[in-house]
Amino acid sequence: MKSGTPSSPSALTPNQARLLAAVAERIFPATDSPGALEAGALDYIAAGLAGDYAALLPDYRKGLRALDAHAREKFGGRFIALGDAEKDAVLADFEAGRARFQQAADFFETVRCHILEGVFCEPRYGGNRGLAGWRLVGFPGQQFGYPDPYINRRVDLAP
Repeated sequence: MKSGTPSSPSALTPNQARLLAAVAERIFPATDSPGALEAGALDYIAAGLAGDYAALLPDYRKGLRALDAHAREKFGGRFIALGDAEKDAVLADFEAGRARFQQAADFFETVRCHILEGVFCEPRYGGNRGLAGWRLVGFPGQQFGYPDPYINRRVDLAP
């Protein structure tokens, strides 16, 4: 599987999935720790859009199309072909509602929330691959109980 390509069936076209991957890379980039792509956020979103979030699929399609159009208007190129600073400027415009797309701010917030959900969710929902998100924040995962030494103290158990 290529990084940034959902492994689960997607309701999005391959071009839309690549565009969403480029957005996810800017919203939660990899640093010295895994980013949204490595954590499986796209698999989480793909599963959601094919299931419980299916009603949002038309909004995703319109929003991604508008995001790419805004990138072309502002910088003369497709979003995925822009440099990081230009991508950030396009996303900042969407976040602030400074785009021709009337629902730009709402779309940005929805996508941002879904990316974060995909990074930090319970892994059975398709994201948080390898418990990457939980490891970032030191969450040991669901436990059936904690030994007495962990009562009212920071838990340092492995996920």
